[in-house]
Amino acid sequence: MAAIFCPFFFIESRHGMKKAQQRIDKILESVRTRIQDEVSGLIGATFILSDFQRQFISKEDAFDQLSGKQVAAKLDITGDIQGQGCLLLEVKDAIRLGGTLIMLPEASLDEVVSSGKYDEDTEDSYGEIANIIAGSYTKVFEEMYPDSCRFVRKTQEVIIPVKVTIDSDEPVPDQLYYQVLSVMTLNDRQMGNLVMLLPAATFGLESDEPAVEAAPVVAPPKPVSTVSAKRVETKEEDLKPPSTITAKREEGGRVESAAVPEPQVKQASVPDFDTKKHNKRVDALLESCRLKMGEEMGALLGVEVALTDMECRLVTKEDYFMEEAAGKQVLAYMDVVGELDGKSYLFVGLKDAIYIGGTLIMLPPAELEKVVLDEEFGEDTEDAFGEIANIMSGVYSTLFEEQYIQKIRFVKTGIEKILPLKVDIDSDEPCPNQLYYLSSSSLTIGGKAMGKVQTLFPAALLQLEGLLQQEEQAPVQQESVKKAAPSVAQLDSSASQSIDILVVSDDAMETVKIVEFLQHRHLNVKVLSYKENVVDYLPGEVKAVFLVMSDVNEKAFAVAIKISSACSLPLIAAGPGWTRSKVITAVKYGIKDILLTPATSDDIADKIEAVPIRLAA
Repeated sequence: MAAIFCPFFFIESRHGMKKAQQRIDKILESVRTRIQDEVSGLIGATFILSDFQRQFISKEDAFDQLSGKQVAAKLDITGDIQGQGCLLLEVKDAIRLGGTLIMLPEASLDEVVSSGKYDEDTEDSYGEIANIIAGSYTKVFEEMYPDSCRFVRKTQEVIIPVKVTIDSDEPVPDQLYYQVLSVMTLNDRQMGNLVMLLPAATFGLESDEPAVEAAPVVAPPKPVSTVSAKRVETKEEDLKPPSTITAKREEGGRVESAAVPEPQVKQASVPDFDTKKHNKRVDALLESCRLKMGEEMGALLGVEVALTDMECRLVTKEDYFMEEAAGKQVLAYMDVVGELDGKSYLFVGLKDAIYIGGTLIMLPPAELEKVVLDEEFGEDTEDAFGEIANIMSGVYSTLFEEQYIQKIRFVKTGIEKILPLKVDIDSDEPCPNQLYYLSSSSLTIGGKAMGKVQTLFPAALLQLEGLLQQEEQAPVQQESVKKAAPSVAQLDSSASQSIDILVVSDDAMETVKIVEFLQHRHLNVKVLSYKENVVDYLPGEVKAVFLVMSDVNEKAFAVAIKISSACSLPLIAAGPGWTRSKVITAVKYGIKDILLTPATSDDIADKIEAVPIRLAA
């Protein structure tokens, strides 16, 4: 029974911990307290760090987790033990900390942070804070660590994580690190992550865990953003760009990694292109664009603007215009220029575009309400919305130029009203019939819920067309499941009987194994997809719930929240790639036990026997 209610210890007992790691973890807790006190005293403000989250991590995974420009302060570890580490945080957070130190007025500080200007004065002032943090590590380690060692802050530089060359020694060598991560708060303002990379070998640390995908970086609380896209490795023949995208540097009609001029960019050759990791980087970049757009639009309109619930996925032209686009749309065309040529397409509902434009030209509330109701998209309103579209394309330009593998910019070239259901799918108007990567967010202006802001990027432009391969393989995989075992639908035994076990799943292959095992135990099983209304079946006569995940992510946890909110039944989560961070999150959301997939019959039996389930008669 203990395993059911304490999955954290389930993971701990599996991997164990070294004495050296236990010692370091105790020391780090004292380091956190000292950093808070020392930095608060230096800058004359309240500086708080959340509890440290720690994990073993490779250089590649550490920088994959980071998004946006970072300030990297290199650290030399000297004394009886030696090594190189690194202190990392986003540029905007370094600016805010440095600006607080030199006592910039709040309004001026917000303006400087928004501009992202990291000048010499800001660099010097943040450098003092980095010195204090390194000094805090030194003082605590001198007091508590058995070997003498000092942390000396050396040079610092602004880096773009996606452009870090993993095989080089910049900004740190390619080796195993013990990552120490914490969320910063300054005077009740929540900021981003402070990340310290400690060389594992220097401190005698070794991970007992096999190499697994790194746990996700903790982000400050924000509106839930669901980034859902199927990911799969890409083969060379899948990377041919469509005719609408022309590479500025090409060989044999194909963009080559050697075309990237910056030597520090680690660009894999085409056969080794890792679509899965690239997809994560693109999603993180689009997430940064979402946040920045809200800020920029709000500043221009003079009201609070939020873009939330972001969702990213592959769509066809037909998918978008026949299913995704809701009602009349205003389309802003964006030319893509730079190291790649192409076009992208920004869509906003007609009424939302009118509301945005009317707000910018400060129409009286009654008049604004009327023009929106009448769908009057006049010349003044159109011009005003065009300014907002310029702001949005500018955000894409700034962040893609800074953070994308190839430098590209987005230039708004025109605006047009579109009736989605009248679009000819086979034509090139308003956009070619090809595969797109859709980024979609919900818009709120001044607390008023609006519609969607949606951007279509040609999948080849973002090197994401390989994601289609998984979708094409899905029917084949499903067919193989049918041949190997009965389908989930065939196994569903709940049609005319009470339900003993509810299985909620987006992984057909694992579900078949679990359902078959449960039925061999004479348990009646009901299988539901994520999209179905789980609450309708709870609690009823259900004894336990299996949540079967193809990927342990936010989407799966959202389903877990629905289940745990509706009942107090044992909830068992089955999924791949569990990490300590994911387990802690699972416990928080009501999950009582963990099943690592792919699972064996013995694994499933262990979970069932630990749950008090009355066998069906």
